[in-house]
Amino acid sequence: MNKEDLQALNPELSIITPEERAFGVYGAQHRHPFINMLLSEAPPLIPAHLTENRYIPSVPELEALPGKELYNLVFGDMDVQVGYVAGPNMTLNGLEYHKSPEILIALTDQVLLLGKWEDIDEPWMYDADNVQALYLKAGDCIELYPRTLHFSPCRLSDSGFKTLIILPRGTNTPLSEETMAQRGLGAEDCCLFMKNKWLLAHPERTVLIQKGAYPGIRGKNIKVLYQ
Repeated sequence: MNKEDLQALNPELSIITPEERAFGVYGAQHRHPFINMLLSEAPPLIPAHLTENRYIPSVPELEALPGKELYNLVFGDMDVQVGYVAGPNMTLNGLEYHKSPEILIALTDQVLLLGKWEDIDEPWMYDADNVQALYLKAGDCIELYPRTLHFSPCRLSDSGFKTLIILPRGTNTPLSEETMAQRGLGAEDCCLFMKNKWLLAHPERTVLIQKGAYPGIRGKNIKVLYQ
């Protein structure tokens, strides 16, 4: 599928690619020889044909693969974790952000729905009309800047999507009891969901809200169509 076909199927979305200048407010594209190796060696380590999304923050076998040179430059030589997210997702469902960069390496074609932290308004709500769709092809490697809003990629085939996720170690793991007790003291605190993870959930995604996510998205729960 090309961008034009994808846009025709999703006329309400604004779709860009990492090569376009418009992506520059959200992140940067990286090219590195190790990515071709990841495309052959990483997918067999990630389950396929999942019936629901699966996110694993740290996988030792993935962390042993090439890529450390780029990760060290992006994260300033911090300790990082290499994991994956995979599954059949097609909808927005929520938007999260980290106060650190994040590297995503697309192992399949997919769409990543993005937003700007600056568009969150009072009382800490985000309007889904502001969402930007990023079309990623297998092999695309992107860095998301700190506070860029994003969540699960959306699949572009019946078999689902697979994505490598690189973040500072400990990100997306449970908060301490002390921090949990302090949540809700300020506007931003209400959406602190896990370590280095602030999450705005769409009200239709009740499973997230039942887990304590803040219902901070107004408007349509966007669905990406590929056929």
